Amino acid sequence: MKRVYRTEANRTYWDRRWSQSVEDADKFEDLTIYPIRYAENVVKQKKGKILEIGCGLGRLVKHYSNLGREVVGIERSKVAVDKMQAKSPNLAVYTGDALKLEFDDNSFEIILAFGVYHNFESGLEMGIREVARILKPEGHFVISMRPQNFEMILNEWYWRWRNKGERGAKKHFHKMVVREKEFRNILQKYGLLTEFVYKARNMSILFRVPFLRSSEIKYASETIRRAKGYKLNWLGRF
Repeated sequence: MKRVYRTEANRTYWDRRWSQSVEDADKFEDLTIYPIRYAENVVKQKKGKILEIGCGLGRLVKHYSNLGREVVGIERSKVAVDKMQAKSPNLAVYTGDALKLEFDDNSFEIILAFGVYHNFESGLEMGIREVARILKPEGHFVISMRPQNFEMILNEWYWRWRNKGERGAKKHFHKMVVREKEFRNILQKYGLLTEFVYKARNMSILFRVPFLRSSEIKYASETIRRAKGYKLNWLGRF
């Protein structure tokens, strides 16, 4: 397990991201992309109440709500929640703390958490324990974590190069990266047994190179990219 630091604090980074982003689309255009592909592995096969922890601007909450599923979203950033509620007041989205969930024991059949827990410098196990508490005995937990691998090392090299003018500036916690075995052990410690592991990718590091992007989304808005995926062209895929 390794902590990654940048010049912008994690909470500040996400508030800025959500304030600059426009509203998420009401549904995913492509069900094969992250994160809907992995959510679907469980949601389409299991009935019951869904919780998304760290729902961002609500793309999964909107998608499943529009399909008639009972779904609740919580998000740490008030900026994101205010934006969602202003555009979609009927969505069940709330400002919440993943480390202290305000739900009763055994409340949800499905809990989704994509790209959330690596944002906590401390309290990872506290958050997992909370999930185990509110998840029903036969429930399913779908989670993604940043891996401690070579692509993540390249990603940080890119950010250091991009922000080379800020060398010497104070560094703040940005995210945590973990190895598969150590994260499996944390889950097992709180009674959560791993059924499947996928090597998922939201955005390839190659997407940062404009001429490797698919023409379909090369000049598209962030809303469209989040609905259709950060796709590469044939050269980027190669």
